[in-house]
Amino acid sequence: MSEIHLGKNPPGPKKAPGAIGWIAARLQTPFVITFAAVIAGTAVAWSTHTLLGLLCPLVAAFVVSDDRLREIFRSFLCFGFVVSLIIAGAQPDAAEASLTWSTVALFGLSFLVCEAIRAKAMQAVQSSGPTLAKPSGVGEDRDVHPSLGIVHPEDRAAASHAAAYAFWTGVPQVFKYRQRQSNGQYRWTEMKAEPGYGVSVNVDPMVSDPDERWLKMGPVGETAEAIRAAKVIERLYGKAWALNAEAQFTYVTPSGQVAIGMALNDLNRPLSDKRFIEGGDNGWSLGVHPDDYPRAAETFRHSLRTGEHWHIEYRMLRTTGLYVWHRIAACPTTDPSGRITGWYGTSIDIDVYKRTESALRESERSLRQLIETVPALIWCTAENGEPIYFSQQFRDFLGFDVDQRDVEGKKRLTVVLDAIVHPDERPALEQTFLTALTTGTSFAFKHRMRRFDGQFRWVEMRVTAMRKEDGTIVQWNGVCFDIEDQVRSQEQLRRAHEKYTRASQAASLAELSASIAHEVGQPLAALVSSSDACERWLSSDPPNLERAKVALDRVTRSAATAVETVKRVRALFRRTDESRETAALAELILEARDLLAEEASRRHTVMSIDINAHLPLVAVDRVQIQQVLTNLIRNGLEAMDLPIEGKRLSLTAYRFEESVRVDVSDVGPGVEYPERVFEPFFTTKGEQGMGMGLAICRSIVESHGGSLWVEPSVPSGATFSFTLPTA
Repeated sequence: MSEIHLGKNPPGPKKAPGAIGWIAARLQTPFVITFAAVIAGTAVAWSTHTLLGLLCPLVAAFVVSDDRLREIFRSFLCFGFVVSLIIAGAQPDAAEASLTWSTVALFGLSFLVCEAIRAKAMQAVQSSGPTLAKPSGVGEDRDVHPSLGIVHPEDRAAASHAAAYAFWTGVPQVFKYRQRQSNGQYRWTEMKAEPGYGVSVNVDPMVSDPDERWLKMGPVGETAEAIRAAKVIERLYGKAWALNAEAQFTYVTPSGQVAIGMALNDLNRPLSDKRFIEGGDNGWSLGVHPDDYPRAAETFRHSLRTGEHWHIEYRMLRTTGLYVWHRIAACPTTDPSGRITGWYGTSIDIDVYKRTESALRESERSLRQLIETVPALIWCTAENGEPIYFSQQFRDFLGFDVDQRDVEGKKRLTVVLDAIVHPDERPALEQTFLTALTTGTSFAFKHRMRRFDGQFRWVEMRVTAMRKEDGTIVQWNGVCFDIEDQVRSQEQLRRAHEKYTRASQAASLAELSASIAHEVGQPLAALVSSSDACERWLSSDPPNLERAKVALDRVTRSAATAVETVKRVRALFRRTDESRETAALAELILEARDLLAEEASRRHTVMSIDINAHLPLVAVDRVQIQQVLTNLIRNGLEAMDLPIEGKRLSLTAYRFEESVRVDVSDVGPGVEYPERVFEPFFTTKGEQGMGMGLAICRSIVESHGGSLWVEPSVPSGATFSFTLPTA
């Protein structure tokens, strides 16, 4: 049986050093070098009668010193050179000056030679190989990789394995290696190899410090090919192993043995009388989690018998006492006849992956639980609008899940909208959603949604797109809030307001009628009384013409008083020209639109505004014209308060001859009696109307010098138009 030797000695047969090798090794020590340099320097100084001979021991001392002593030594040489130079220049005696100048030369040459040696050493370190990162030492940052050029040749494989294993597993690797110093000597230091990418979970580094125990190999036998394959794998992944056909380990990456605290003898130690392939157990089984070992052993025995590749995940015990998930893969080597000669494989630490996956699942579970418990109806669609998710609250509201109403040949979006949206709002909602899919804009929409019991409830839908960093839409997220109670409350409030308005109008009309009756009644009563008196005076015998004439004068005065009273009443409803101002009609139209925007939304009616950009100004009473616009818009909204599709109210303003014309068009059923709608007290609203709105509007428009009329719209509806003269 041959053996493979790994570790601090290179492969090959060991040779005895011999006497000459022993003496040569001892002569290379710093003490011998320094002693020899002192002897040589003394001999030179004695034979030349100068101090230059001391150059040898000074340079020798610099060579054998470490970096810190070298810095001190350089400072000493520099200081000595400057001091001796000053003293030599100040010496008047030539003999004494000659000795001093020898000292200057000694310090100067020593400094130059030491600097040359130091520069050569630094150049050798910098050009020794590709730099992975900065080396670490005492007091330095160890979270970096060393340059392979300054790593001892026997430790370079371990450094490469640590870097590879850290990259593939995400687990930092800490190990010791010998680092070459600037003087060419090696010193033990420590390195921490990082994965090189972010890890979202806390990971303790794996510490590896192989010694001779982990570096020994057992009999290779027929597994030489498997070992070579394992060494190729460990160069890529950091750890690998090889076994013979009997499942006995013949090679395991040393750092791998350290990680599990088992050498080859420990891994191969039999724990029963049977061979592993026959159902026995070996020592490596102690490093597998008890819950995972039965399956791992069963599948491995099956691979040993059949030659099938072995792939499995199980928890492996580390020296820290923690079980860590690993992913194992192995395949056999065969001879020319196809007989299995060995196995090689690798064990990749996937604990970071498992923990990250578990953290992601927990985060997803927490997020899903949050979504499911939010008191709102949440749903999602794909980027093309097809529904893909309903929250639990939404499923409970509808009574079905996102895919339970699918119909072959029909889009899911169409099926869902048909099933849950009220027919009156469905076309507008679908059109709004399709527009959002095209433009990528968010939107909000109020509509009625069918509950699981068949009842429709008002909801407010808000939809927005979820995008990637580059702006590409990934999906659409929507939420629906049940606003049935809010809508009912608003409807009740609106009805109460309408009742109050009608009651107020009736009370005001009654009060006005009483006031008019009172004001007009007095002069009329006086007129009747004077008429009766005149009649009596004329009927007397003989007629009293003088007194009859006085009574007729009283009748005339009473009639004039009645006329003035009526004028005062009319003045209450007619504003004078003093209240008019020059204004832009576009502002009044937009203000009226804003006042009724909520009512239009509640009635699911779209209001469109088309105003000419160069409309001239008009002289108007802002309050009165706004009253006209508001009345016409409200009439149009009420006219479309029917189950019709595409409700739209259009307001158009443009120049018309010497006036400005405004058209208010709806798509309702139209006006049945266009010739009577402007008559006072004529209404088409039954008991809800008083028949005064359009009459007042016409009076206001005509008081401004304009006109108001109605025309049928095409294909349906009515258009109320009025004109106002330009300022």
